[in-house]
Amino acid sequence: MSAPVPSPDQQPEPALPQPGRKAPGPVLATAILLYVGGALTLVYSLAGASTGGLLGAVLPSWALALYGLLYFGLGWGVQHGRRWARRAVLVLCAVGVAFATLRLVVGGVPQALGELLWPAVYAVLLNTETARVWFRRPPQPAA
Repeated sequence: MSAPVPSPDQQPEPALPQPGRKAPGPVLATAILLYVGGALTLVYSLAGASTGGLLGAVLPSWALALYGLLYFGLGWGVQHGRRWARRAVLVLCAVGVAFATLRLVVGGVPQALGELLWPAVYAVLLNTETARVWFRRPPQPAA
């Protein structure tokens, strides 16, 4: 005798996004924020100005330009559901929180809150249920 096979109605499959679909709202919002951050960082680096952050005060303008390009790469990866991009953004969020904590000890509350805001926003957006489902789907070929 064979074991009974459950019908598809009894065990629903998790709803994964279909290939070719657009990123859900939180993922798209994260990508847009990364693109805007990258553009601003590039503009600051080309103008020779500091971004006001801890890295902006330390990095030369050419390195700041590369940092801006990193933002663009991460934005593209997040928007296209690349798991490596989500992980990289979350790791950079942890580094950002560490820098903000250091700034809190050294510089005071106003500067620390400003530097803590963006890592918190990225982490919250990328850890919503819809974002986690988006990154769980099988990777799609680059378009």
